[in-house]
Amino acid sequence: MAKYINWKSNWFNSNFELFVDGIQKGAIKFNSWTSNAETVFEDQHYLFTNVGFWQSKTNVIDRKTNELIAIITYDSWKSKAIISMKSGEQYEWKPTSFWKSEWIVSNFKDANVLYRTNGKSGTISSDSDNKLLIIAGLFIKQIYNKKAAAVIACFMPIMVATITRN
Repeated sequence: MAKYINWKSNWFNSNFELFVDGIQKGAIKFNSWTSNAETVFEDQHYLFTNVGFWQSKTNVIDRKTNELIAIITYDSWKSKAIISMKSGEQYEWKPTSFWKSEWIVSNFKDANVLYRTNGKSGTISSDSDNKLLIIAGLFIKQIYNKKAAAVIACFMPIMVATITRN
């Protein structure tokens, strides 16, 4: 059965709110100083913790059992990620539009979660009841947004210095 979810994010802190039939059913709250996040969607509560200096991996912990239930591995060069579940299942996150305003989480068989954004809000259409996949798609998108902002922040002074030198 298809599930339709609306989401919106806060401009200042990158947090997300998720709505089903106009009622808030979930949230993603990012830590101010790291890209770690506490998430809740309906009856599921997860902790996403990034690992390593370059944050090339994220561990997902079920807050009810404190068990590691998934690992997200990022491929920054291709702007995609793999969600590896404890059960052995794997799902791919990847953008589906040039401007990255649409993306998908899928195992390319029976689980597809489609995302669309128009700035700081958007929609999710899922044919899977896996709440972790629904949350993970937004979390991964935000990780890539933060990485892009960091790259811009690093190269902006170089560009300004180069332009103003002449």
